[in-house]
Amino acid sequence: MPDTDVWATWLRTGRDGGSDRMRAENLSRLAAFRDRILDRAGIVPGDTVLDVGAGQGLLGLGALGRTGPAGSVIFSDISEPALDDCRAEVARLSLSDRATFVRASATDLAAVPTESVDVVVERAVLLFIEDRQRAMDEYHRVLRPGGRLALGEPINSWMSVDQPGYLWGYDVTEVLDLERKVHDAGGATEDDVLCGFDDRDLVALARAAGFLRVEAQTELALAPPPTRDDVDVFLDTAPNPLAPTTRALMGAALTGDEAERFTAALRRAMHDGRGERRHAVTVLRAWR
Repeated sequence: MPDTDVWATWLRTGRDGGSDRMRAENLSRLAAFRDRILDRAGIVPGDTVLDVGAGQGLLGLGALGRTGPAGSVIFSDISEPALDDCRAEVARLSLSDRATFVRASATDLAAVPTESVDVVVERAVLLFIEDRQRAMDEYHRVLRPGGRLALGEPINSWMSVDQPGYLWGYDVTEVLDLERKVHDAGGATEDDVLCGFDDRDLVALARAAGFLRVEAQTELALAPPPTRDDVDVFLDTAPNPLAPTTRALMGAALTGDEAERFTAALRRAMHDGRGERRHAVTVLRAWR
């Protein structure tokens, strides 16, 4: 197996541009989101928890602290290198006796027996899957009767509405022509799999899978983007594992002079915190 892939590379460096400061900020933000999901999962000591799309173990590591010595966590991910990162962190915490690791897609959890876990948790997994119903059916299958599902999914159909002149929420309308070139180089469309659902779809998927009770809370927010001076870090950051960095898009779409002009406008917008950032996320819990 390779020591990295698109998923592990993004988790290790792509989402923070290699910046320790941004990594710390991301982890702080994600910790709050982790706790929202785990609180809704209702984990109790002795539970067996399945973390689907575990990544580097954000949810699963948190769940290990809640299951107690008699409980366990199954870390499942399509990326073996990401699971290697989980293994290393679990070993560092001396918790390997309560953890297992399964390389699997969310749509095929055959390695996890039917009705064998008490809780399924996941974050930002379904948005990367075309057959979301199959994944939800698998979540239902592996749960014991009375088991709980708790997940958190970004609602990109609301966050990713095209706003000409804005890049990740930063107002670069002064170079609108260049922003449009960068935007078009990304090739995103409204039919993109990452934008193909909302909170109502998540509820419908859970009900169709057979969950008896479903609750969903959706948070929508508008706020200025954060002020920053690290434009180079920003340019080397990608919004998700399947997306190119802004620097790569600029290289494909802009001339050298255009790239300098675009970067200067972006630097000013970042320094001033000028723009509008959309945030949308649904936290869903369901009972088998």
